[in-house]
Amino acid sequence: MNKNVSLDQGRYLLFLDILGFSELVETKSTQEIYAVIDNALKEFGRWEELNGLFKTIYFSDTFIFYQEPKGYGRWAFLDVYAIGGMVLSALLAAGIPARGAISFGEFEVNLDATGRHQVYFGKALIEAYKAEQREKWIGITILPSAWKPYEAAEPGIIDAFSGEKVWSKRDDDVLLLNPFIKLRGWYMPALMGEVNKPYSKWDAPEFPNDILGFKFIREQAAHYAAKNDFTSAAAIKYHTTIRFLENILGEQLYKWGTEASLPGNF
Repeated sequence: MNKNVSLDQGRYLLFLDILGFSELVETKSTQEIYAVIDNALKEFGRWEELNGLFKTIYFSDTFIFYQEPKGYGRWAFLDVYAIGGMVLSALLAAGIPARGAISFGEFEVNLDATGRHQVYFGKALIEAYKAEQREKWIGITILPSAWKPYEAAEPGIIDAFSGEKVWSKRDDDVLLLNPFIKLRGWYMPALMGEVNKPYSKWDAPEFPNDILGFKFIREQAAHYAAKNDFTSAAAIKYHTTIRFLENILGEQLYKWGTEASLPGNF
């Protein structure tokens, strides 16, 4: 965590980048590009309304979802990673790959002297941006600056959540967030016949989003594999993400998630 900012002055933020946006701009119509951006903003807007304590900044291919009131709070950590995972799942369900990072620290948002332009800056933003750029997958990382205050208040909780497959902890102390955590919650009830089909009709959007987002990742990885492409920058993102999902979901849940998207189930 940024040592120059006290806990009561920091903010949580999610820096999320739409992948392949330059190619999108070069190959798609203005209307198609607008639709991609609009879909993403709708997802953030939905959670702004439901939560009320986070706001969204958008520019080009980047979204910043940040905690409006300053100060560390257990609620803010739980909200930013949970909402981040659900937004990513919704984007993937719509065929929009994205990658992001969650940090905690200095982040200032204000208006300029004229009151017409928004000004935002801070070390938490720079930290999240640099972290996102280093990754070679499709997903969200939770940086030590974000999770260590939570762990300090509740020792052992991070490892406990790792055991529940909420995230996977890497050797560099970065947490890799499971974007399809809702699949686990529906898995056992579905096996017992307590979840009616088709799954697409459920009014809890996070459940069908997880199924469709998971399907999108698998199909894109299969697309590159069919071309024997395992080394291009685009292919690596999907193949790396598949390996992560195989590990964090486990064999049985991975198989069920695959079957859940088949005709007759979805």
